[in-house]
Amino acid sequence: MLEKKFSLLKLNKFKVECIADEYFSFTDTSELDEYARKNINNETPYFVLGGGSNVLFSKDLKGLVIHPQKKEIEKIDEDKGKVLVRAHAGLNWDEFVGFCSQRGWHGLENLTLIPGNVGAAPVQNIGAYGTEVSEWIQAVHCYDINKKRELTLTNKECSFSYRHSIFKESPELIILAVDFLLYKSQLQKAAYQHGRIKGYATVLTDILRAIPISIQSITFSGKNQWKPKFSFIKIRDLLALTSIPVELKRNLVRFIRLRTLPNPDIVGNVGCFFKSPIVTNQKAAFIECEIKNVQIFDYTQGYKKISAGDLIKACGWAGKKVGSVGVDAKRPIVLLNHGTRNGLDIYNLSQQIQQDVEAKFQIKLEPEAVIK
Repeated sequence: MLEKKFSLLKLNKFKVECIADEYFSFTDTSELDEYARKNINNETPYFVLGGGSNVLFSKDLKGLVIHPQKKEIEKIDEDKGKVLVRAHAGLNWDEFVGFCSQRGWHGLENLTLIPGNVGAAPVQNIGAYGTEVSEWIQAVHCYDINKKRELTLTNKECSFSYRHSIFKESPELIILAVDFLLYKSQLQKAAYQHGRIKGYATVLTDILRAIPISIQSITFSGKNQWKPKFSFIKIRDLLALTSIPVELKRNLVRFIRLRTLPNPDIVGNVGCFFKSPIVTNQKAAFIECEIKNVQIFDYTQGYKKISAGDLIKACGWAGKKVGSVGVDAKRPIVLLNHGTRNGLDIYNLSQQIQQDVEAKFQIKLEPEAVIK
């Protein structure tokens, strides 16, 4: 369905106004194919919108907004240990994770409550608590809007890396559906990852590790208040254990995210606005000396990943408000809209934060959110 001069105010989590010249939503691929053949050429400006949970509209959009709407889930294949399930692009991501977890299908539970739709998950290679969605993707079904044809990419062909994929470099590939290969039990998952004998041994070892890690993951602070504080690193270690039941993992992630991340239905935000930067080991050692208790994670040989939130906090931005926009006090990596309808206000705030971090640490933060 095509609409002219369409408001995207209710279709983005920052809750800012943006008028698109044209807005086209579709459920069946044949609708997209028919419209594209008649109206879209290589010169046509367009933007593919998902759940609006990872985009900042800083101005009105010239051209066409394409919005996939199909929300179906299909079981493609299964055996004793695995299930291949297809989720279509318009389906809410957390609804899909819940669907899988309720059936005991293991793999996606750490990605609970990540906002957005299924179609956006491969683009960003979403991740949380030591898991990236690319680990579970078997294939991605797309429509090439330039060549006017459908195609399927294997996991390898998607060129996944940290918060990146081929879809960022090739916006002409519109995601229609994603195939996920999931496991029916933690034993099956462990056997696949480590081999059958080692897999069983891993589960038994993890059961013994679960109790001390659980205790270490939560501390209490505040005089006579017993206010719990969660260690991200320990929680990530706990969620990596194969012995933790899938529904328990999902509920644990829900509990933590609801406590630590602002609800976009109450205050406009898209979750993590910046990527955590990848730096050399030498640079990480310097940052560790500069910032007390900074969170640093292993990445690849010779490189570390540093918490962007800790860098932003060290620059004095945590909890700060500028006009109708601001920075979350608990998670400074999250930018907040306290009432503006102008996305440029949020963009200007992000620029100030980037400039301060670069001036203080010589590290340039990259936005995780798409800025239009």
